[in-house]
Order: sequence, then C-alpha cells, then structure tokens
Amino acid sequence: MRVIKNCLICDSTSFEEHLTSKDFSVSNENFTILKCKNCNFHFTNPRPKNEELARYYISDHYISHNNTRKNLFEKVYQLVRRIAIKGKYNLISRFKKKGRILDIGCGTGDFLNKCKTEKWVTKGIEPSEIARKQAIVNYNLDVEESIDLRDIKGEFDVITLWHVLEHVTELNTTVSELKRLLSNHGKAIIAVPNLESFDASYYKKYWAAYDLPIHLYHFSKESIIKLFKKHGFSLRKTKGMKYDSFYVSMLSEEHKSKKKNFITAIFIGFLSNLYGFFTKRGFSSTIYVFEKSN
Repeated sequence: MRVIKNCLICDSTSFEEHLTSKDFSVSNENFTILKCKNCNFHFTNPRPKNEELARYYISDHYISHNNTRKNLFEKVYQLVRRIAIKGKYNLISRFKKKGRILDIGCGTGDFLNKCKTEKWVTKGIEPSEIARKQAIVNYNLDVEESIDLRDIKGEFDVITLWHVLEHVTELNTTVSELKRLLSNHGKAIIAVPNLESFDASYYKKYWAAYDLPIHLYHFSKESIIKLFKKHGFSLRKTKGMKYDSFYVSMLSEEHKSKKKNFITAIFIGFLSNLYGFFTKRGFSSTIYVFEKSN
C-alpha cells in the first residue's frame, strides 16, 4: 500500500477520518478516506501502489468501457449516455465552435467522435485496451494508451476529463500538464463526483461514487477550485450532471441491499437533484470549466 503523508493541495500533515468503506466491485477489501483538516481535501489513504491499481478495474460494473445492451439497465444507460454526449458537446461549443480537443479517458470514443463530426481536430487518451480498440475501430480516432500527459505534444483549445481526475495517480503533475498543453485562454473541463451532494450524505459508506479504491480523490467544489487555482487556473462555470444522481443511486442501492431498487433510487436521485438546485450542496456530479490564466 502507498501512504500519502502530505495533503496534495496544501501540504498539511493533519488529517482525520472521513469514513471507511469497501471495494464493492472486485476485492471486498476495506479502504479509508481521510480529510485534510486544513483545506478539507478528501483522499483515499492508504491506497494501492500504482502498479497494483489495474487489478481493481477488472469488473463488469465498469460499463463505461463497453457498449453492451444486455439488459434494461444497460439499455437505459446507453440512451442516457447519448443524451449526455450531446450536452457535453453543447457545453464546449459555448466557448469555442471548433479547434483542437484532447479527451483524457475517452473510453469507447463516443464523445470524441461527436466532436470529430463537428469538425474539431481530436485526440484521445485511453488506458483500457478494450475501450481504446473500440474507439479506433469504430470511429477511426487518434487514441493513445499512456495516461502520462508528459508524453503528449501539441497545444489544445479544450481538454476534457469526464470522471477521470479522481483516478489519476499523480494529481498535481496532471493538473500542471493540463496548463502546459492548453492554448492561451484554453479551457479544462472537468467532471467529478461531488461528496457534498445529498445522495453522498444519504448513502454514506455505500455511496457508489466513492468507488474505492480506484477513486483516489473525492472532491468538493471548495477543494477542486483550490487545486486548480494552485496551478494557475480560474473557474469560469459549473454545471450539475443531473442524470448521475439516478445512476449513482441505483448502484448505491445495490451496494446497500444487493438490489438496484429502482423506485427508491429514482426517488433519492430526484431528491439529490432538488437539493442540488435549491441549496449549496451541489449535484451528485459536477462539471467545472477552468480557464488557463495568463
């Protein structure tokens, strides 16, 4: 196990336990999330060593890396994903109509292909061989394996990480490299789970978006803004991901009771969105648009 001794945002060594939960998908091992007392950053600690992490991804639960439609849940997921892709593209097009885009953790390439059809120059990064092959074969996309951004050359107008930042092993290096790769006033668009959401507080250790141990970091709005400010970014916009509350609640119900409990999950997802809209809790997942400060 790898132990983090200093907070990755403020360098403090003063932590307290947030909660202990388990890996529900692969190993059933227990992991602990700590909170920095100084800046409120949450992170999994201790965590598997970098070379050990791959085995925790070997799970049928990771349906974002395939396009299967074997059951009703997967069919609904794929339908919502198509709607979400359109929403993601509409978001980036508010800032720029076309240019060069890098999608880190591009999965099977559906979002990147949408950008390609809209005349963007595209590049993807995807460590999963299964997903990467689908992106290349199905859409003829330029996709690389290495998640180490120091290997990437060129300049991009937009860089997207859709539920990826919480997985990267070297957090500060990654954000620093985002700045290097962005053009002047380029946008980094980051989607991450929100540990202050209603569904997170309701499900507690069963909240699926903790996704231990492959989620190494657990962000609030406060902590992610501090992280990006540290590396020379300013926040331009936030946007709630309203579909995520339902998906996460279904998985959380399964963690809690071994059943998806669709009706309960839909109700909790609805409540979470309601709280996200009317309070400062925020939605189950949030998209942050950061601009490179010059």
